[in-house]
Amino acid sequence: MAQSLGIHPQTARRRLRRLDALFGDRLNDPRFRFEALLALRTRALEPGEG
Repeated sequence: MAQSLGIHPQTARRRLRRLDALFGDRLNDPRFRFEALLALRTRALEPGEG
């Protein structure tokens, strides 16, 4: 996963732990994951964003 993101493996592990700390069991909810992904992709389309 880290390689496909272009980041160091430790960075990927740290980010996954941070997501787990922030969202916990909600990450197991398909609806939550869909809504989060939709929000991230929408934000990426906004002018001036990455």
